[in-house]
Order: sequence, then structure tokens, then C-alpha cells
Amino acid sequence: MSRAILYNENIKQILEILSRSPDGISGQLISEELKISRSAVSKIVKHLEKLGYKFEVKKKYRLIEKPDIPFPWEVDGDNVIFFGELDSTQEKAKELALKGKISAGTWVIAGRQLRGKGRMGRRWESPEGNFYGSVFLKPDLPLKETVKISLLGGLAVLRTVKTYRISESVKIKWPNDVFVVSEKKTKKLAGVLAESFGEAEKIDFTICGVGVNIKNSPLDIAICLKELVGEKPNLLVDFTKKFINIFNQTYEEFLKGKWFELKTEMELNMWRGKVKVIEGEKQFVGVCVGINHDGSMVLQKQDGGFENIFYGDTTIVFE
Repeated sequence: MSRAILYNENIKQILEILSRSPDGISGQLISEELKISRSAVSKIVKHLEKLGYKFEVKKKYRLIEKPDIPFPWEVDGDNVIFFGELDSTQEKAKELALKGKISAGTWVIAGRQLRGKGRMGRRWESPEGNFYGSVFLKPDLPLKETVKISLLGGLAVLRTVKTYRISESVKIKWPNDVFVVSEKKTKKLAGVLAESFGEAEKIDFTICGVGVNIKNSPLDIAICLKELVGEKPNLLVDFTKKFINIFNQTYEEFLKGKWFELKTEMELNMWRGKVKVIEGEKQFVGVCVGINHDGSMVLQKQDGGFENIFYGDTTIVFE
């Protein structure tokens, strides 16, 4: 599934009809309800079978099983483009944006990535079963404040994870990670990569990529949502649907001028302890004490002075 899969209203409606008809329903009744031909119904069912859906097809159609794959119709995503496999959702979203083929707010999601992008040129390990998505945005910001978009992505992940009512402590690590923190140890749950393009004083567009470990922890330093919430049916689809809605709401709050309120929520939920920051040739060790209005981190250094950090690699340090 390397080709694009787009939202399809007929598919969504057929699946809804089958979901509320556990004993099955005839193709004739489906075609009458949707005002499409029986052959169109049959064609859609065959297409869904190729995508991993399981049906019993006798005199009636009966839906037996849905794959846990975030197809656009499963996540109410008329603004979602799904690919079974991509090199990178970040690069694909950038390519489509530069060609003018997507509108602001469109998500590019992949089942897995072959060359997922992390911060500082790192590779993001991307096995099937996790969330990989990049959204095309057009924020009215100077280039140096792109960090705000990373922080919004992290806050949206945090807000989504909190809907599962887990007991573990989940923290945002400036500028782009979400960690589970316990007993002087951290496990990475999610990462955000915001890349902006344009002039120094005005962003033309931003691609915000988000990776969340849902069913797999590809590295020893990672943790996945399944480890926190246990076995749940269609966890990837459920998370994706919730997350896109919550990200959109969070970004809308930002566009409405609620940055101060969002920043306050971030600060209440961020790691505000000791960190090491590598910023180009410079290194700092100190305590993260908050976020400036421009999105930079306020770092209190070991000598008592303060440094504003706009970019860099931040590592949590336990005493």
C-alpha cells in the first residue's frame, strides 16, 4: 500500500451500516440506503478485503473484523492522506505542499516509514503499529518561533494520552518529546519535528511531524501506549482519531491567540528539572524553569545565570 488512500464517504457509510447490522445485511438493502448500485457495493467490499477487512459474504454481507489501520474513513479524516509505506511522512508532506497538492490542515499518515526523520538528523525507527503523521500548516510566525509548533504537537500528544487515564507521569521535554518519567528513569513515548520554510521574519509553511509509539517500543529507551493502557481493540485507530481532533483543537486555540494559556499548560506538564543542552558548539547544564513567550526554553545555569534556548538537543539529567 504505497499509493495514496483518500477519504471515501461510501466506504465510511457501508462500514457504518455493516457495524450496526451484526447479523449481516443484503447488498440490495445497502445499495438502496446509499443510492448506489449493488455492483458498486460489491466492488467496495472487495476493495476493503484487499485492505485487510474480513467479511462473511453469503446472501448477506457481514463484517467480521476490521484491521487496526488508520484509514481516513476510520478516523473521520477527510483531511487525511494515508500510505501503507513511505520513506518519510515529513518528506511526502513537504513534497505535496511544494507542489500545491494539499491544503493547510492536511495530514499525511503512514503505516510504517523506511527513513523516518527525527531531530538533529536522527532516524526515527518506524515499525508497523505506531502513529506516524505529518501535517501541513501555515502559521503566521517568524522562522525562529517554529519551536512553538513543536511544543503544540507535544501538548496535543499529552492531551490525547491523558484521555486514557493512565497512572504514570507523562511529561513534555522541551522542545519536542513526550516522556514517561518514573524513579529516575525516562522512557520516550513520542517525538515531534516541526520544519518551517520561508523568510526569517515570516514562515511560508510548516510541516509538523509526529511519531507516537502505540503498539511497539522500537528502542530500549522507548515505551508504547499499549504498555500503559493494556490490550485494547483498534488502539491505533482510536488514538489516531482522538489525536487528530485534539491537535486540530490545540492548533485552533493557538490561532485564536491563546498562546499564553497553552504555554501555561505546557509548563505545568513539562520536565522542569535538570537538563543538558547541546546547542551547536555550545553545551549547557542547568534547570529548565519554563518557556518564554517566543517559545524558547528558560534555562537556569549552574552559575545561577539564565540562558534562552531556541534550539538544541536536550537530555534529561537525574541528580
